Amino acid sequence: MSFLKKHDQTPRHPAFGMADLALAREMFWQNVTREMLTSLAMQRAKLASKAEAIRHEMEAKGEDPGELDHLPGFDGRVAIVTKIGERIPIADITPLFACSIGSTTRERALSEDVQCTVFQIRTPTGEVYTFPVHEIRGLHALTEEAMQALHEEAAGEAGIGGLSGVPFGFAAFTSLAHEFEAEELDALETEAEDDAESE
Repeated sequence: MSFLKKHDQTPRHPAFGMADLALAREMFWQNVTREMLTSLAMQRAKLASKAEAIRHEMEAKGEDPGELDHLPGFDGRVAIVTKIGERIPIADITPLFACSIGSTTRERALSEDVQCTVFQIRTPTGEVYTFPVHEIRGLHALTEEAMQALHEEAAGEAGIGGLSGVPFGFAAFTSLAHEFEAEELDALETEAEDDAESE
């Protein structure tokens, strides 16, 4: 029996068609990408902060800290893979918009939808790229340990409902579920407003 026969590919959601299923899977992948890249950015920020503190301590003692070419793990061993198959090694990564703002519920919801969807990546050789998550088709690590460390960091930072150490990808799924709930709620509110106007 083939994998496809054992795992039905038809939508499970009662309101889903095949196009909706493909969209849901693409949205889930983008959420996973956001989760992993955001975790990478946070991990690098922590390492940079520690490295800077060590430099200050050494300088205060009159010692020469020397030059730090790359932070541990950010020497190109982890990279993104673009839609056209190009591997972009990561030495530094920063989300271009990583906060929720807005004075209204809709503005805040919009800012949450776009936050951490565009990342600036600097390579070990100094090249700088800016990518939206939908242009990223994969993450590549030169070692299994590097990818495992990324998964653990992402799971640890998820912190859903105050919980840490949730399974990798859980935050991405939770985010997807919230997006669909918000869409259904908006549809119900719009329908209620239309009914009220017709009366």
